[in-house]
Amino acid sequence: MKFSILQKELLEALQIISGVVPTRSTTPILENILFDLTSDILKITGTDLEISITTNVSPIEILEKGSLALPARVITEMIRSLPNIPVHFESDENNRLKMTTDQGLYQVAGIAKENFPEVPTFSDEHVIEVDNNLLRRMFSKTIFAVSSEELRPALMGVFIQILADELRMVATDGYRLSKIVNKKFRYDEDPIRIIIPPKAVQIAIKNLDEEGATKLIVDKNGLCFIFNETTLYTRLVEGEYPDYERVIPRDNEKVMTVDKNLLVASVKRVSLFSSSLTHQIRFSLSQGKLVVCSEDVDIGGEAREELSVEYNDEPMEIGYNAQYISDILRHIDSEEVTYQLNSPVRATIITPTEQKEDESFLMLIMPIKLSS
Repeated sequence: MKFSILQKELLEALQIISGVVPTRSTTPILENILFDLTSDILKITGTDLEISITTNVSPIEILEKGSLALPARVITEMIRSLPNIPVHFESDENNRLKMTTDQGLYQVAGIAKENFPEVPTFSDEHVIEVDNNLLRRMFSKTIFAVSSEELRPALMGVFIQILADELRMVATDGYRLSKIVNKKFRYDEDPIRIIIPPKAVQIAIKNLDEEGATKLIVDKNGLCFIFNETTLYTRLVEGEYPDYERVIPRDNEKVMTVDKNLLVASVKRVSLFSSSLTHQIRFSLSQGKLVVCSEDVDIGGEAREELSVEYNDEPMEIGYNAQYISDILRHIDSEEVTYQLNSPVRATIITPTEQKEDESFLMLIMPIKLSS
């Protein structure tokens, strides 16, 4: 293998791949990336066996084709430290790689391609095209609520429902839930229900920064994203996703509307004085007024702030985890946020006061028991 490539273009490709490569693994080959120069395009691949990603980059000169697995960290850090100059790569029959620039020579031991895991093949059972902006938005609005609890593996991913007349995404960890629906989406085949692991979602979001559409290919074993020059394959989370509609209350008739930015700032300040274990803050609601307060008896901390809100129902006190409230508010786009409540022990629905056209977006949070 012998070729030359610009530092900037190679670094961009390596940064795409680095998101999937484990820093430490019980299978050392996974700490490597595969350089595969079997055509006029250099294909760079990384995998952790659950997720594989391949991206294409064009060398400025190709003298000899070939393939070699190289240590990901060393190669990436080396290329990152260089200015945008041509870098020349040459490997020998002993899988040793020599990298040269105008000012230096660097050598590293590689591993034969045959020892690198094969990228899974997939059949095009179901092919769907989704607008990049839509896909990025829906992923971003749900991934924060994915569970990390291994005892409930089906919740450890973003649940996607591809229906005839809408696209849905849901995530929940049992304490909060996020559900977003695009009503403009159309799909002519049988409905699809899949659960995507969060690592794959995070990598996908990073590759959805351009205009256009991404092709999704779904088969019984996994999901493939085809971006411009990058292909991402992920295995799906196994298990049946629970019936999330059952936990979304239908009788939350007490409604509070409040300025989102004012509430975000208030929760941030007041939570500094909450318990470091529970992060509990208290919402005290009355006509036209919300009092946000917290207390930490261990250090004697206490805070109280008052906000003007739209609320015309009976007084109520309800406790929340401040971190969960902050996470939810961060994903609200509108200037005002609406809380739909029932009682201090029932789930609260939080929505943007103004929904985007052809979209339904809601989040749910479970209250926590107030300390006396």
